Amino acid sequence: MKNKNAMAMDLVTKMAVEQLAKEQKKNTDEVLISFMESNTGRMVYDDSTKLWWDGPVAVVQEYKNEMRIVG
Repeated sequence: MKNKNAMAMDLVTKMAVEQLAKEQKKNTDEVLISFMESNTGRMVYDDSTKLWWDGPVAVVQEYKNEMRIVG
């Protein structure tokens, strides 16, 4: 089961990063680095938060909320 959760986390992250890159008109590699360094990126891979379960739209919104607060 852990392997399936990890794959789901990776997929949600990929989809969220692709959406953010498209919206921001940035390279996905650049967005991925920023995303993975964020609290939201850490939360996606923390199974106790279940953020990945909510899907990429929720992850994108969480990231946007974080960036408004932080930066």
